[in-house]
Amino acid sequence: MTNKIPNILGDQLKDAREKAGLSLEALAKKASLSFKQLEEIENGGDSFFYTPAIKLITAKKIGKVLGLNEDEFLER
Repeated sequence: MTNKIPNILGDQLKDAREKAGLSLEALAKKASLSFKQLEEIENGGDSFFYTPAIKLITAKKIGKVLGLNEDEFLER
């Protein structure tokens, strides 16, 4: 059985961040992440993550900080 990494819906995370009134910098600081990591979660890319699994864990952390349910930003 293969564990497929779900697609991260960066636009959903970005919308939630903006609705919360947080800048990229503010959310990065609040979640203890780099600006570039957060930017790649929202806009795509993977150069700031060692593996897709680490990127997924990071997205889940961001979602938790924003008070989102995983179904709101992950496409399974």
